[in-house]
Amino acid sequence: MGRLEEIARIRDFVTAIAQEVGMSDQAIHHCALAIDETCTNIIEHGYQFDGANKTIEIICQSSSDGLMIHIRDEGPAFNPLIRPDPDPTADLEERSEGGWGIFFTKKVMDEVQYFRDGNYNQLSLSKYFKAS
Repeated sequence: MGRLEEIARIRDFVTAIAQEVGMSDQAIHHCALAIDETCTNIIEHGYQFDGANKTIEIICQSSSDGLMIHIRDEGPAFNPLIRPDPDPTADLEERSEGGWGIFFTKKVMDEVQYFRDGNYNQLSLSKYFKAS
């Protein structure tokens, strides 16, 4: 379900998979942070806090290189990667309000890709063993 109270369960699932495939503690933390940020944005912005009848699908794929996490949602089409990154060096009063979640996700993950699949958004997050 697309509700904020489900995020801990999603994070626990991804953390367990990352541990199982042998990711470092730092890489596991990065995956958890990215999942928290991404799912929170889906629920707040895509589902407008009305996701009780909507889903967030998480698929994890491991390879010899690392872990890929696919996050699929039913929200309106939205590619968060086309938005310019906020400027972390700007004075606090001059910083933009939005875009920080995807900014941090792009910083902690090795690859972030978006595509639209029919009526679904899909964000794919990759974390590599060597770049942990």
